Amino acid sequence: MGSKLKVIIAIAVLLPATLAAELNHIPQPWRQDAVVLGRDDTANVERYLHELSFGHNQPAPSAIENGIRGTGGSVGSRRLYLDFRFRQDFGFNENRQGFLLDIQRSEDFDGSYDRQLVGFRHQLTDATEVWLQGDVFADKSRSDVYFSGRHTFDDESWLHASWILPDLYFNDKTRSDDAFEDPAQSFFLQWHRPAGQPQQGGTTASVTYSPASTFDSRGEGLVVENETIRGALSHQFWRGHWQLRTALSGEHTRRYYNLDERASGTPTMRDHLRVEAEAIYNNHRLEPGIGLHYFYLREKGYTGRNLDEIADLRRREPVLAGRISLTLTPAVTLKPAIYLSVPDIEQTYSKSEDEDHHGFIGKFALPFEIVLSRKENAILTLAPTFYLHKAAFGGGNLQVHWPM
Repeated sequence: MGSKLKVIIAIAVLLPATLAAELNHIPQPWRQDAVVLGRDDTANVERYLHELSFGHNQPAPSAIENGIRGTGGSVGSRRLYLDFRFRQDFGFNENRQGFLLDIQRSEDFDGSYDRQLVGFRHQLTDATEVWLQGDVFADKSRSDVYFSGRHTFDDESWLHASWILPDLYFNDKTRSDDAFEDPAQSFFLQWHRPAGQPQQGGTTASVTYSPASTFDSRGEGLVVENETIRGALSHQFWRGHWQLRTALSGEHTRRYYNLDERASGTPTMRDHLRVEAEAIYNNHRLEPGIGLHYFYLREKGYTGRNLDEIADLRRREPVLAGRISLTLTPAVTLKPAIYLSVPDIEQTYSKSEDEDHHGFIGKFALPFEIVLSRKENAILTLAPTFYLHKAAFGGGNLQVHWPM
C-alpha cells in the first residue's frame, strides 16, 4: 500500500463520518473497458462542481433499502452526467429467500458503466444469509459473478462480504485474441450500523479491493496490469433540530501499460479523496442548510486507448454550499442553493490543450421538488442551474427519488 492509501484508511478510521460516497458504497469491481479504454473525454474546469450541484437532494437510503434513485444533468453541450439505481429485493417464503434485482448506471474516473445484477439470496440462519448474483450478458465471456454473505448482529448492525469474479469465463469463451494473463477478481466488504430511530440514518463503511491482475488486449495493442482500492465512510444522524451528514470517499489505483508502439511500459497512478460535511436546521420555516466539501484528485500517466493521452493533472477544490427551503404549494417546494469554490487546477495532456485554473467558480441552483406520492414519498426534482463566475446557463438537473 502507498502512503496516500494509508492516509485514506487512517482518516476513515478516525472520522465519525454523497454522490461519490454513495457510489463507493456499492461494489465497484474490475472493469475491462475501464483499464483498456478509459474515459473518452477530459474534465473541464467546472466538471466536478457540476457533479456536486447535481447530487441527490434527498437523504441517501440505507444499504438495504429498495427503490429507484436517479439524478442526471448536463455537464457540457454534448455530455450528460447520469447516476441511476433501481434496487429491489423480492422476498418470499416468509422472506427467507429472495430474488434480487439491481440495475445501475453511473460513471467514475474511467468513464460510464452499466450493470444489471440479477440473483438469489437464501437465509441460512436467523442471522446469516448467502447471495449469488451475476451481471449476465449474451456474450458469455463478459459475465461477472458475485458470491456474497451477510451476517446481522444483535444490535441490528451487519457485515456484508462479496467475492466478485469479473469476466469469469473470458479466456474460455471469447472469440477475440484478448486474454487474461492473471485473472481479475474483486473483494467487497461493508459494515452498516443503523441509527436508533427509523429514518434517522446510520453509519456505513465500505471498501472494494481489486488485487493486481493482468489483461492482454491484442485488439487494442496493449497489456495492462491494474490494482485498485476504493472506499467510503458515511454517517447520518440527528442532534436536536439539526440533521447532520458527514462522508468520506477515496480511491487508490496503480496501472502499468505496455503499449505495442512503445518500448517500455508507462506507469499510471490515481489518488482521489473527497470529504463532505452537511448540516440542515429543521426548526425554522426556511430549513437553512450549509455544506463543506473538499475534492482532491492526482492522476499521472497513460489514460487508455479512448483518449490515448499522457496526462498529468492535480485538482484541489474546496466548496462552500448553502441552501434554504421555500414551500410554494403542499406538493411543490423550492430549495435555492449556492455553490462557491476556489479550485486549484493544473491539467497537462500530451495532445490536448492544458486547462489550468486558479480562482473563483460558482453555481446557483433552483431545485423544484414535486411530491408525486406523499404516501410512498416519491419525489421528482427539476433544477435549472446558473454559473456565478460567468454569464451563462449552468445546465439542467432532473432527479427521481422513489422508495419501494
